[in-house]
Amino acid sequence: MIGKIARHLAGAAASWLLFVVQGVVVYVGLLVYALVADADTGGPLAGPLLVLLAGVLGVALVPLLFVPAGLVGEVVAKNGRLPLKLLFALAVAAALATVYVAVVAVATDVPLVGTLLACLGGVVAVLGPTAIYVGVAHGVLKSSSIWRRFQPPAPAVRI
Repeated sequence: MIGKIARHLAGAAASWLLFVVQGVVVYVGLLVYALVADADTGGPLAGPLLVLLAGVLGVALVPLLFVPAGLVGEVVAKNGRLPLKLLFALAVAAALATVYVAVVAVATDVPLVGTLLACLGGVVAVLGPTAIYVGVAHGVLKSSSIWRRFQPPAPAVRI
């Protein structure tokens, strides 16, 4: 039980970290675009604020999206095949991201085209962290089973 929790915590931490790194990459891309287009760069606090927002959003998405998607992938692929786990986890993550983004877009009265583009962006944003979550959780599981093979057997108890 502790092993299952530990590997899912490792996967959650890795997916959160990748989500924050994606925020940094997006900010750098926006900064380069602003410099090339000779537009406003957003001020000196734009970068740290965007990374902070990505971190907070990532903290919310870990239990709402990455963990359920990873668990569904694990339950569906009981035999432990990583590609099958990954396929189902990515499908669930894409569906959940679409639902979450669509709800926020409808609540904020975004036009239909904007909603569709936001849903597509949401799906693209969660595929990498979901893949990392599943990969890390699967890797920890496989490494622990390999580690157990090399452990010496417990001594027999004589009575």
